[in-house]
Amino acid sequence: MTDTDHSLSARRRALNMVWTAAGEYGFEPVFLAFTQDSLPDFYLNSIIGYVHKWYDQDIMNDLFDTIENSLLKETLDGLLWIGLENCAFLKEVRERPVLFEMRRACAEQFFEQQLTKSRQQWMAQNSLVYALQSARWRTVLGKEPGLVNPWERKLFGELSFSGDWDARQVADHAIDVFHRYFRLGGSGLSLSLLTKFRARAGRFMKKTLPHRVIRSEDLTFARDTSGNGVITARKTRSGGLISAAQEERDRLYIESCFGLPLFGRDENARIEEAFCTGHHAGCHLYFALGQYSVQETKDSLARRTILDAQIQADRNRSHYQDKLHFYQNSIARLAEQLRNALLSYPQPSRVLSRTGTLAPAELWRALYLNDERIFTDTFQEEQPDFSVDLMLDASASRLQNQEAIASQAYVIARSLRLCHIPVQIFSFLSLRGHTVMRLHCGYTDKDEDGNIFDYFAAGWNRDGLALRAARRLMEASPAKKRLLIVLTDASPNDDRRMPPDGKDGHRLSRNYSEEAGIEDTAAEVRALLQSGIHVMAVLNGEDGSAHAVRKIYGDDFVRIENIRSLSDAVGTLLQKQIEKMRF
Repeated sequence: MTDTDHSLSARRRALNMVWTAAGEYGFEPVFLAFTQDSLPDFYLNSIIGYVHKWYDQDIMNDLFDTIENSLLKETLDGLLWIGLENCAFLKEVRERPVLFEMRRACAEQFFEQQLTKSRQQWMAQNSLVYALQSARWRTVLGKEPGLVNPWERKLFGELSFSGDWDARQVADHAIDVFHRYFRLGGSGLSLSLLTKFRARAGRFMKKTLPHRVIRSEDLTFARDTSGNGVITARKTRSGGLISAAQEERDRLYIESCFGLPLFGRDENARIEEAFCTGHHAGCHLYFALGQYSVQETKDSLARRTILDAQIQADRNRSHYQDKLHFYQNSIARLAEQLRNALLSYPQPSRVLSRTGTLAPAELWRALYLNDERIFTDTFQEEQPDFSVDLMLDASASRLQNQEAIASQAYVIARSLRLCHIPVQIFSFLSLRGHTVMRLHCGYTDKDEDGNIFDYFAAGWNRDGLALRAARRLMEASPAKKRLLIVLTDASPNDDRRMPPDGKDGHRLSRNYSEEAGIEDTAAEVRALLQSGIHVMAVLNGEDGSAHAVRKIYGDDFVRIENIRSLSDAVGTLLQKQIEKMRF
């Protein structure tokens, strides 16, 4: 559903609701609220009006414009209004106690409408906004929030904006939260006039929620002689879901942020056709080479993302250098453990011999060289015949651990290289419907392991699709046997929903998070195992639940609770995997 699905009369009623609550007529609200049935939402439009009434509009408009300039603007809009609803309610309810009943009725309607959504409406939802919005309305009804993911619970707590805050406190807190959780660029709220103009004139593709607060930039506001709002849709607005042009803009944005594509358009299309099916239908894949175009992007948001990535890369390298002695010792220790494991992993090597199996092609040696080595024999050597791929979760849930994750991956990679084991390193995240697979270092790039420190976190993580894509990258392995090590928190979470699947008994789409995401990721791990790829996971600190990681990876995981246990913990698990690959 798009903004144009709302009739002009519905928009006018929504506008008048906002004006009535604000006690001011004629201003152009940035947002309007509608129910799932495209009817004006009385309570939420009143909240929009109360925000205008209680908070300085210059500050609030700067906040709205800052979010509009973010790559996650749709998600951040939804999360912001969870916070604004809370503080605006607390301010207004002191003068208008009836809001208690209005708020409760809105919460009840939220859950009632879950039963009437079409499949398309379910598929359009933003899973994180929906989960936190659901948590808010559950608390209004006197229930527990119902959030299982610790990251979501913490974010939900930060969205309980206080009714005692003024506009500056609200805006500063919102920007701080979005910067810490979603890498919202910049610490201030000021934008250039050009940026503000683009923010106002930009085109918006909105996601549908049971109660939905949408931006109204596609509307032109005026007043008729009676004082009622006159609203007309801009002619440049096109209906429907995301258009081909919008998808192309998203692809170009992804390319600007993560580097040139690894595969050409035709090859990438074939990969998507093969992998973006089932639970991942409608999603996209982008394999990034990590090399940027010589022509600098004109997208200010992309430039900011690149700058943030460079700053994080410097932090990653500084962290490693600060603990250089420790990490070098970890590399040496882990390499030694691997060498010991390889001693029990002898590989057959064919050589010419004076006894053994006759080699007809070598008979000429006896006739012309008087060489008796015309037979072949085998002996065991410790040369491994397997490769290892490191796949790093680069979603926003890893923001607090980026330096440690990059260093851990480097330690593992260098240890494997010292044992002559081919290694490939890539990271993954999801953004604007694209699961991005960023290649940091290939199997033969022995001197490029330092590219791991270019790792940075942002966006979501659609683990199941990333595991499918990993299979494609691992096709370049020079070895017969392959091992995939995933550095993860075992918490799949993406803003694109899983489509309905009657075969699985799911007639409605589901959020790609919690049990649904875990089940999908576990299924992809099993598929890799069936194809002969061994899979193990490394968890950093206390991230991730034991239930999730065991369901996904079984016993093939290790948790690095203390950085000093890195080499021993990973070494033990690798020894276990090497033993499995012997058979």
